[in-house]
Amino acid sequence: MPVCKHSVIFLVLFFVQSLNNCISQSFTTSNRYFDSLNDVFKIKQLNDLFIYLKNEKHFNGAFLVAKGENILYENVSGYSSYSTKHRLNLHSSFEIASISKSFTAVAVLMLYEEGKVDIHQNVSNYLPDFPYTDITIHQLLCHRSGLPDYFDFAEKYHKNTQYPLTNDSLLSMLQAYKPECSAIPDNNFEYSNTGYAVLANLIEKVSGMSLKQYLNTRIFEPFEMKETFLYQFGDSVNIMLGHKSNKRVYYRNFLSGVIGDKGIQSSIHDLYLWAKLIFSEKIISRESLLLLCTPHNPESPLCNNYGYGFRIGCVDQKNVIFYHGGLWNGNHSLLVYRPYDEAVIVILSNIYNKSFVGRSGDIFRILDEL
Repeated sequence: MPVCKHSVIFLVLFFVQSLNNCISQSFTTSNRYFDSLNDVFKIKQLNDLFIYLKNEKHFNGAFLVAKGENILYENVSGYSSYSTKHRLNLHSSFEIASISKSFTAVAVLMLYEEGKVDIHQNVSNYLPDFPYTDITIHQLLCHRSGLPDYFDFAEKYHKNTQYPLTNDSLLSMLQAYKPECSAIPDNNFEYSNTGYAVLANLIEKVSGMSLKQYLNTRIFEPFEMKETFLYQFGDSVNIMLGHKSNKRVYYRNFLSGVIGDKGIQSSIHDLYLWAKLIFSEKIISRESLLLLCTPHNPESPLCNNYGYGFRIGCVDQKNVIFYHGGLWNGNHSLLVYRPYDEAVIVILSNIYNKSFVGRSGDIFRILDEL
């Protein structure tokens, strides 16, 4: 952690200790007041919210709310394709966009636990072609590298946009042109898709496997995430396409070839499982979980921060939540986890019409009613 004021250090330590207590307690205790009658009341309210989103906000997608092992509510509405009118179901796999970053971060932490990666070392120690020699793996994970976003410079250097930009070609682009960083490394938080694309290269180099193979053999298959897979632009597999707000198909462009920052397809059930796996220490150790959960940006508010692969926020300025949204190719997604009661919210949509923006607060208010 960079040098900062003592008050900030104290607050961060207090925050992490509080989180530590939440993690240790949340999987051994239950809310004895959350009885079956209360469940029925909450389920009705969640259904009312879903119907409102469907009818008034034109929500098209899948929706899940759970507490611990109990799925309180799940529902689906609309079409996987507006042109064919093929209907969605609870097992439909959506492009989850930036929620993919949580998978990339966990993959790095798995390699860290195996002693194959030191997250505090420079990226160039593992990727010799990476030209920014003073950027660490940790800084990529928590968006403190200052790397410019490839969305802003790729088209300038990738002349033939008929061919997808890949992670290897992006790394070569960084080496050849070394686009100017937008900030000094470790100076401040600046969200960077480039950083997570580079992490994908690092995973491949260190593991000796493609990112797809690594995720399949280390995460998806062992934990039976049967509705989750990494899609690479051009793969011969049918995927659900996203849509613009006018319901027209959102066709992919050359930037869709980059993975690590995005690329994973998943379902509401698999993302619910994913949250449980991470925060119950079933896929990474307690030490790694604390690294993932720590707010790593001291200049930012503790309730508006970033760990590794997850944003950090608070409900009513008290209960910490870990979450990530995603928006890409007309797909819109949200994954939220609250440690103290193991609440999970998963919302996936294949149309970007902002139908569920800001609704996690409504869901938590329903869950918190006595």
